[in-house]
Amino acid sequence: MDGTSWAVAGLGMLVLGTSIPVFGAVRFLLSTQTMTEALRTGLLELHIGRMFLVVYFSALLLLIVFAWQKQRSILLALLTIPLWIGIAGTSHAAAKYGALGWTLQFSHFLCVTAWIGVVFWIAIGARSTAHWSAFLSWFSPFARIAFTGVILSGLLLMQLAIPLERYTNLWGVPYGQALLLKHLLLLPLLFYAFCNGTLVRRRLRFDSTYDPRPLLRMESIILVLLFMASASLSRLEQPTLGQLPVSGPAGDGWVLMIGIATLPLLLLGYRRHAVGVLLSLFSVSLIYLGLLATG
Repeated sequence: MDGTSWAVAGLGMLVLGTSIPVFGAVRFLLSTQTMTEALRTGLLELHIGRMFLVVYFSALLLLIVFAWQKQRSILLALLTIPLWIGIAGTSHAAAKYGALGWTLQFSHFLCVTAWIGVVFWIAIGARSTAHWSAFLSWFSPFARIAFTGVILSGLLLMQLAIPLERYTNLWGVPYGQALLLKHLLLLPLLFYAFCNGTLVRRRLRFDSTYDPRPLLRMESIILVLLFMASASLSRLEQPTLGQLPVSGPAGDGWVLMIGIATLPLLLLGYRRHAVGVLLSLFSVSLIYLGLLATG
């Protein structure tokens, strides 16, 4: 598959993903309404339905531009904005906190897609490493700025729902457990980002034949896992302060210590890429279980 085919597939998955809660709402409405009434209510009156329509028509227009093949760069950029707005509008933050939550979610999603979109595109579509150093010269600082934006907007989104000082109490409910897993996956992601942004650049200065693409693909695998953890959050209800347990279970912490002790083994991932991803999962899993047990 070429880059355009992947983009088309991605748009299709976006539309499919945002349609799932709408279908759920329509099915619920069918118990008291006719099919026509349920569709009208689900698509035109419910917030989640209206946002799905924004995503659907934005994706459809993007596909039309892809098929048009002429002067499409500016149009693609412009049509991506309502697509982002629609996706941000389907979030818990937009539904619960209005314009502020919507703006923060849009900012979060914008930073994520601007950074990770490039990673996926290059990891899948790069056919040569001839200009890799030139690519890193602009992408590395860009990725740092985008990642900073992701962290800041993410913290603000968390603060909207639950005060940060209650973060550990959140681990006692399913939403918090999924959020913790998402945050722990940032550890191997940061490791691979450091490898791809710093170590690879240094190695290319001395070895122009080095191929950094496999390492970037390992980073992409971690990103897919992180997206899966993020997707699980959308299917869970955000708890209120009153629903949080006062304190979590108290374990002896040995699982947590083993997980932390295995983190340095991630360094093997720089040379043995698949092993690095597996060790990442091993360490993150142990730390996750350890934190849940001692939280």
